[in-house]
Amino acid sequence: MKNILLAIILTLSVWSCTEVKEEVIIESTSPTTMTVYNHSKDTVLVYLTLGMTEGCVQNVNEVPWIEDTIAGQRGLQGTFVLMPGDSTLAYGGDSLGFNGVISFNYAPDNCPSPSYTNGLNQFEFIINNSFQAGNPQETIDISCVHGVNCVIRVNLSDSNWNAGPTIPMIQSFANTMNKNFIGAAGIFPYGCDWCDSIHTPPSCIPLPQPHQKSAICNIQRNASNSGGTIKVIYLGRVEILK
Repeated sequence: MKNILLAIILTLSVWSCTEVKEEVIIESTSPTTMTVYNHSKDTVLVYLTLGMTEGCVQNVNEVPWIEDTIAGQRGLQGTFVLMPGDSTLAYGGDSLGFNGVISFNYAPDNCPSPSYTNGLNQFEFIINNSFQAGNPQETIDISCVHGVNCVIRVNLSDSNWNAGPTIPMIQSFANTMNKNFIGAAGIFPYGCDWCDSIHTPPSCIPLPQPHQKSAICNIQRNASNSGGTIKVIYLGRVEILK
């Protein structure tokens, strides 16, 4: 009887180990997550504006960062405050895709105002979108199309992101306080709504404006290669060397 009981215990142990091993194999694809940092000396109000992309998060209240929502935006826009040195939890949409815009101190706006005379820049993203048809790409960028009010740096934990065939690997990029700065991967210059050309910019942007010679403004990778963390870092109004 003792030998039979021992055999049963051993059989159950092997079965249990096999189940754990199979579960690890099933979870081979990890979602991409995003974290927002404040590396400036000032407290910053952060705006999250969601896109209306099918299959992606459609209510900012589902995002753990959000402290307040903006009236009249149908739940697509919310805010949170980051103290100097503070950061958010990592988030990627849970079981959904995550698509939208992050801007600092102000909601996205096409034109300058008395509060931001040089316009506004913003971080744009769509991640965890492998459910889309065709050859979906996780895509991120910093848009200075409408101007610049701060410096944003983006650091990527994985090395499988690219800015097109001429830049097959990129792990960090940032804009400068010069809204017309060109030649930087991941940055849409002022007025250049198509990166290497200008099509339908807002009427408040005087033309012509300098534009990229090649389409390197989007940073992307196959959406099936999701995983790792995107760090979106607010640096404030500082001058950085490219």
